Amino acid sequence: MITLLSAAFLVGFLGSLHCVGMCGGLVTTLAMSQKRTWWSGLISYQLGRILTYTFLGLLAGMMGMVITQVTWFADVQRGLTLFAGSLMILFGFTLAGWLPDPLVKMMSQLSRMIGLSKWIHAATNSRMPMSWFMVGLFNGLLPCGLVYAGLALSLTSGSIGLSAAMMLSFGLGTVPAMMFVPVVLKSASPKARGWVLKVAAILLILMGAFTMIRGSALMHSMHNMDNMQDMNHSGHHMPMNHDMNHNSHPMPDMNDMDMSDMGMQNMNMDGMKK
Repeated sequence: MITLLSAAFLVGFLGSLHCVGMCGGLVTTLAMSQKRTWWSGLISYQLGRILTYTFLGLLAGMMGMVITQVTWFADVQRGLTLFAGSLMILFGFTLAGWLPDPLVKMMSQLSRMIGLSKWIHAATNSRMPMSWFMVGLFNGLLPCGLVYAGLALSLTSGSIGLSAAMMLSFGLGTVPAMMFVPVVLKSASPKARGWVLKVAAILLILMGAFTMIRGSALMHSMHNMDNMQDMNHSGHHMPMNHDMNHNSHPMPDMNDMDMSDMGMQNMNMDGMKK
């Protein structure tokens, strides 16, 4: 459990530098709308995002519980682990700038559908934390490969509570970069940001590869344990049947008993009573 929570946190932490590039403009717009950094608004924004991630993790946990009921759950779990690892690797290449982000167009379209710009405009003209909270809530619904990787990883838990906790941990991992994104964008040079992104991308790629290897090894060991249990069960049943065949004796048939034998037994009983 701790390993899964740590993995989810690291995915969010390492990939959050991508959030600086994708969502940094949004956070900077909100931050710059005030004369000074309004920490209450930024914290409300983060809480909205984390709540959405946790809710998505809850839904993923429900799906995982349904999947656990099928007989081929081990194969599905293995496939989800490999899928999560491959998403991390793909996202790492996108983070480093070696591949274009395939979800940019989808993100802009969904942003228009849910009216995110309207909520952003309301938040920039408001001093109420709830406005910033709503922006974070809807922002968490935007398509993101990093979020999908976290959800795929949480699906492998097979538990509703653990899946929600993993996405909560994932969201907490993104907080450091997103909370201080205005400072990062102002202070860091483009060259420095490029190096930081590449280092984070390499770490994320390695973590994705480790997730795929770990998932394959785990599922392989699970299959081996199932096979050993099947062999043990079959080994226990066969000697039991063998012993029953050799040790069981047929009951005497009452019809074959002689009446004289029964009379002798009755006399012996009477003698013992006297």
